[in-house]
Amino acid sequence: MKPRIVVFSISALAGTLREIARDYSGSANIELVPKAYEDALAYARHRYYTDTADVFIAAGSNGAFLQNQLEAPLVIIRTDGFDVMQALASARKASAAVGLVSYEHSFDELEQFARAFDVPLSTRTYRTPEDARRAVRELAQLGVKVVVGSGLVTEIAQEMGMEAILIYSRQGVVKAFEEAIRLASAKASGGVRRNSQAYTYHTEQDLIGNSRAVEKLRNTIRLCGSIDFSVLIQGETGVGKELVAQSIHSASPRAGKPFVAINCASLTESLLESELFGYEEGAFSGAVKGGRAGMFESAQGGTVFLDEIGDMPLAFQTRLLRILEDNTVRRIGSASSRKVDFRLLAASNVNLQQAVEEGRFREDLYFRLNEMLIHIPPLRERTEDIGELAGYFLRTTPVRVSKSKFDEFLQLALPVLQSLPWPGNIRQLKNVCRRAAVLMLQESDLSSWRTWFPDLLVGVENSTTSPLQHINFLDSMSNMNALALAYSRAPMSERTSIVRQALNLVGGKANKVAEGLGISRSTVWRLNKGS
Repeated sequence: MKPRIVVFSISALAGTLREIARDYSGSANIELVPKAYEDALAYARHRYYTDTADVFIAAGSNGAFLQNQLEAPLVIIRTDGFDVMQALASARKASAAVGLVSYEHSFDELEQFARAFDVPLSTRTYRTPEDARRAVRELAQLGVKVVVGSGLVTEIAQEMGMEAILIYSRQGVVKAFEEAIRLASAKASGGVRRNSQAYTYHTEQDLIGNSRAVEKLRNTIRLCGSIDFSVLIQGETGVGKELVAQSIHSASPRAGKPFVAINCASLTESLLESELFGYEEGAFSGAVKGGRAGMFESAQGGTVFLDEIGDMPLAFQTRLLRILEDNTVRRIGSASSRKVDFRLLAASNVNLQQAVEEGRFREDLYFRLNEMLIHIPPLRERTEDIGELAGYFLRTTPVRVSKSKFDEFLQLALPVLQSLPWPGNIRQLKNVCRRAAVLMLQESDLSSWRTWFPDLLVGVENSTTSPLQHINFLDSMSNMNALALAYSRAPMSERTSIVRQALNLVGGKANKVAEGLGISRSTVWRLNKGS
């Protein structure tokens, strides 16, 4: 039976949803329902408990409302800074006075975007429809002509005679549909609930790069896959810990079984308890009829991945240790235990050994988790992979920029990208590349990129490196490329002069000149001496 998906929308987003739903008609039965808030909640509960729907989709404030109330699998149509910048780029073409009304939070990229393109941007946030109407009215009073926002916001703006652009991208809607289909398929096999995943799609081949560090990581993943031990994955934020966990599961004999993941830092203690251990009917106010299996039961025969386990409260650490030792779990409100069979993978961006010494993490649990240890190197320790990673992120953005432009950008920017510390690692590099793609869409002239390149690197560069230094570095690389071309065409009598110009350009560093001109260091030294 096809997955049964219900999509809620009462706004301008409905047209996009309907169009994309047709593309998935062969994979799922998708029903668009024009309901919101309490009406949508009542309808969803009825459909879920009568077993006539598997997964629900919603967006914006309606999605947030359902997420806090609905006890059924729900996918939220997400927006990120990349979607926002695309929408703002379109809005800027229509008017210089642009406003953004976003649900609950603002986006860090906006200041950079507005500065790079000199866009007078006015922003507001909202939580309720009344908030949204008030925000749009304030923007109108400020003289804003174009508003970017959710379906609700765009409808309000159009009612007030303003032009409106939807904040949601087609790609974001497609991702939501694909996630809903995966969740529905996993639910059919008895292995998924909200806030967890019971599917896996990454292998070690999805690790991008050919550095020695990445090859070693791939080999370690294959080894961990072949041995059914607990694995502790350590690494900084943004290095790809869940990708590694999924790859271990894919390489193991448990690959055909559920992969269930949960972030221990993202849930309150009460919610974490019910998600981990499950509960019986009537265990507490709001407990769903029939109770619910916890993630350990849901992963039967498969893998449990506990991300950010260093943030797990000590009380839960004690219960987790007991489950690992006797392979049984007791639901909240139950007097009996159930046998479970799963493999545990855990990840942390903090040093758990130090947490043990400080009394924030149980020592016996640490040793139980640490049967095998994987350390994922930060991006600054595998700079030779940055070019391949950046190229992949540029090529896979939905922005329609030619490959030649991406190649030009990389040729110009790669030396700078490789010189940065990347505190947010691969995730941060991806964000920079996505922002660059949007900016390239607006500024097609290569010579103008140097003016906004420093804005892309806010939060990435060393504290001792100024935006002006980035511009000077880009200029020097561009000049070095010109000198390299001149050197290749010059007669022997003129090459000494070119080498000396190159040395002046890079502060006398012979290795930089050799690399830039494509010659040996001994040739640089010989020509500089005039011999």
